[in-house]
Amino acid sequence: MEKKNFDPTQWVNAGSESELPKKTAASVSNPASDSLALADNELEKARAVCNELLQHGANIAESQDDYYRLIEAMVDLGDDGKELCRQLCQQSAKYQESDFEYQWKWATNNKKRSIHIATFYEMAKSYGVDLSAISRQYPSADFTSKPQFPHSSVEKYTNQKNCALGNSQSVNNQNNNNNYSSSYTACATGADSGEDIEVLRFSFSQTFSQHIDKNRLPVTIQHTLEGKESFEEQDKTILADLDLLAIAEPNVYGIYGDKRVYTPFYLFILGPAGISQKGSIDDIKHLLTPIERSLRASYYQQLADYKEQHAAWEARKSQHRKGSEEAGAEPEEPIYRSLFVSADSSSAAFKSDLHSFGGRGMIFTTEADTLTQALAQEWGAWTDALRQAFHHETITSTRVRDKQHIVIDEPQLGMLVTCTPKQITYLLSPKQNENGTSSRDLFYCSKENLEWRDPFRGKEPLGDRYQEIGIIIKQMYDLLICRKEKRIQILLTEEQQQAFNNHFKPLLPEQVGLYGVEFAAFVVRIALVAFRMMMVLTTLRNFEQGNLADTQQQAFVCTDDDYQTAMTIIDCLVRHTAYVYSTLLRPSDDPQLTIQPMKAKESQLYMALPDDFVTKQFEQTAKELSIPLKSAQRYLGNLISRYQLVEHTSHGHYAKIKSTGI
Repeated sequence: MEKKNFDPTQWVNAGSESELPKKTAASVSNPASDSLALADNELEKARAVCNELLQHGANIAESQDDYYRLIEAMVDLGDDGKELCRQLCQQSAKYQESDFEYQWKWATNNKKRSIHIATFYEMAKSYGVDLSAISRQYPSADFTSKPQFPHSSVEKYTNQKNCALGNSQSVNNQNNNNNYSSSYTACATGADSGEDIEVLRFSFSQTFSQHIDKNRLPVTIQHTLEGKESFEEQDKTILADLDLLAIAEPNVYGIYGDKRVYTPFYLFILGPAGISQKGSIDDIKHLLTPIERSLRASYYQQLADYKEQHAAWEARKSQHRKGSEEAGAEPEEPIYRSLFVSADSSSAAFKSDLHSFGGRGMIFTTEADTLTQALAQEWGAWTDALRQAFHHETITSTRVRDKQHIVIDEPQLGMLVTCTPKQITYLLSPKQNENGTSSRDLFYCSKENLEWRDPFRGKEPLGDRYQEIGIIIKQMYDLLICRKEKRIQILLTEEQQQAFNNHFKPLLPEQVGLYGVEFAAFVVRIALVAFRMMMVLTTLRNFEQGNLADTQQQAFVCTDDDYQTAMTIIDCLVRHTAYVYSTLLRPSDDPQLTIQPMKAKESQLYMALPDDFVTKQFEQTAKELSIPLKSAQRYLGNLISRYQLVEHTSHGHYAKIKSTGI
C-alpha cells in the first residue's frame, strides 16, 4: 500500500480537540481520554479501519516513533481497543509483549496526552485506507475534520505540558526551491511534575542536489556520485568531497574581508543513530588515501635513511673517543607527517601534529564521542586552537619541560564529523556556542531511513573505487604542493561579487530577526565557507583542464557554474544550520531540547498569515495582531525551524507547508 504524506499542521494544538463536537461514548470507557469524548460507534469504526490495515498487511508501527503514537492514539478506545492495537503492533518485528503492556499502561495513565484516536485514522489514511468508504458505513465518523485554533483553546493548550506538533508528525513538501522532510518526537516524562521532556527522535532534511546540474560539476565529483540514488546521498557525498578536497589543495588562497583565506572548513553531518551515513562517509575518506600512503612511504624511507646515518654517526663518535676523527652533528630523526590530525589528542599533541605538517591538517571522525571526550579533558582543551585555525590566526604553544616552542602561522584545518543530535549537545555546549566555536561549523541533517538496502548490490568495495579517484586527486595535490613560492589566487568576477553581496546582505538581518542576534556569527561565517567552496571547485576544475601545470599562471577565475553550485549548497545549509541552532544549540536559558508547545500568539500569527506571504505582509499582520516586530520575527523563526509549519523559500518570501494526500 502506498504511503502518503501526513500534514501535522492539523495537530499542532492537539489540546484544542476539546473544541470538537462531543458525543457520549456508550461502549468505551477510559479515564485517560476524558478530554476527548467519543462517538457511540467509535470502536466499530476503529475495528473496521484495523481490519482494512490487517487485510493489506500494512505495518503502520514499524518505526519506534509510530509504535508509540499508535498506542497513545488507541488508548482512547479503552480496554476494548487494546486487542486491536496489539494486532497492529504485532505486524512490527520490534513487537515485544512486555514492552507493549508497559507502553499501554503508561499511555493510559498519562492524563496530558496530546495524541488521540484521530491520529490513528490519519496514520491509516497515510497507508492508503479509504476512510471515506468507512465513514459511509459509520455516518457519524468525521475522520478528516481539522481542529480549529480559537484563541481560548490555544491558551488552554499552552497551559499543558504537551509536545509540539502533536507529539511528532511528518512534514513533506517539494517545490522548485526546497525538499523538506522533518520529524521531531518528544514525550513528557512527568506532565505535572515539571520534569524534562525526553527527545526520542530528531530528523530534518532539505536537499540541494536536485537543484544542481550534475553534468556541470567537475568530473572528479561526478565520479564520486555514481551509484548515489537519493538526493540526500548525493548531498552528503558532495559535501564530504568538498571538505576532503579542500585539504588536498595546498597553496590556494583568496582575498576575503581584506585577508588571505584558504580552502578548509568544518562540517558536521547529523543523523539519528543507526542510519547508514557513517559507512558511506568513512569510505569517502579514501579519496585522500593515495596522498596519505605517499606521505607514509616517504616517512619510512626517511626513517630508514636516518637509522643508517645514525648508525654511521655512532661509529664515528666511537672513533672520536679514540681520537681518530670528529663525529659531527647527530642526525635528526624524521617527524611522522599525516594529512589527518587525531581527534583523540591532547592540546599539545594536536598542535604538534598540525605543526609537523606545516600547519595544514584534517580532523576526520565518524565517532563524535572521541572528539567530545578529548575536548572535555583538562589536557584536551584545544577549542581555542579550532577557533584560531578557522580564520588562519597564529597558534603558539610552549612546553617548558620538553623545551619545545611551536609557532603555526596561517594554520589551515579542515574537519568532518558525523554524529547524532545528542552528541552535538555534548560536543557543542552553550559555552561553545557563546565563545564562537559552534558558529564556525556547518551542519547537515540526515533524516531517518528505515528502508532495507540490498547488502549485495555492490560489485566492489566502495573504498577501493574512491581510492582510484584519489589517485587523480593526488596528482592535483602534487602539482599544488610544489607551488609554495607561486601560490594560486582564486578570484570572483565583479558580477559574482555583486551577486554574493546581494545574497548575504539581506540574509543577515533576516536570519537575525528569525533566530536572534547570536545567529549573526553563523551567517557571516557561512558566507565565508561559501567562498571557500568556490575556491575548491575552481581549483579542481582548472586541474582537470590542465591549467595547474602552467606555473606562470597564478590566478584563476571562478566559473558561473561553480559559483552557482556553491551558492545552492550554502543556501540549503543556512537552513540546516538554523534548524540545528534553534533546536540544539540555543543558550542554556532558552532550552530547545524541551520541546515547548506553540504559544497562543504564535498560533494566532500562523493562522492569520496567508499560504504564501512576503516580509511586508508578515509585518503588517503582526502589527494588526498587536505583536511587537521583534517578537513576531522570533515567532516566525519558530514556525520555520521548531514547528516546521512554514518554509523560507527565498529572501523575504515564505510559504506555509501544505499537506499532500489529505
